[in-house]
Amino acid sequence: MRHAPGTFSIAARDLETNMFGAAVTTGIVAVGATCPYVSENAAALTQAFTRTEHGRDAVARVDAGERIDEAFEALLAADDHAAYRQVHGVSADSEFAFTGEQCSEWAGHRIGDDYTVAGNILSGSDVVDAAADAYETTAGDMPERLVSALEAGEAAGGDDRGEMSAALLVHAPEPAFYHNLRVDLSETPVADLRDLLEEAREARDRVRSETDALFDDYPAELLDFGVKY
Repeated sequence: MRHAPGTFSIAARDLETNMFGAAVTTGIVAVGATCPYVSENAAALTQAFTRTEHGRDAVARVDAGERIDEAFEALLAADDHAAYRQVHGVSADSEFAFTGEQCSEWAGHRIGDDYTVAGNILSGSDVVDAAADAYETTAGDMPERLVSALEAGEAAGGDDRGEMSAALLVHAPEPAFYHNLRVDLSETPVADLRDLLEEAREARDRVRSETDALFDDYPAELLDFGVKY
């Protein structure tokens, strides 16, 4: 059971800052390699019996002009095994969540203003509700709110097998180190993701101060590293 597919996750948008983000944790390794997808127009997750194309294609279809609900509905309609899938996400003008009837219990989702939360093989519905409530009430930027949502979901019971990996992925007009973080194998992946977020924030500032010490003058663009998606 430890290695059965499953997860709980959150997708979110902040139109004031033009940010889309996703965070996820699960009971198998390397969840960041398969589940979360973001672009300048959408955030999407594919889980349960994951089909990576659903996340990738949903984001691509939104970038081409569709709403996230239209994109996912079309992808699921063409999927013979949709009953085993769980997908959710947000675009600028819509939210969408789907939990197939064959997803392992407890499985379900919640749609809120500017976010969606979903999970399967959970200890209960409290996990989804706790993650959603934490996202709504936490102060700070999107990475802070997304990781706080995972922490709250874990505290409420989390993945029924325990977690093994976690990931944070955010698309922002000004990308930073801490917008693409993964903990691929750990006994405490959510706690490790929190530590990694804090260290990455410090690393961004440290790189700038160290560069300032090296050069009296340098092109500011040198520190625009970007983020790999």
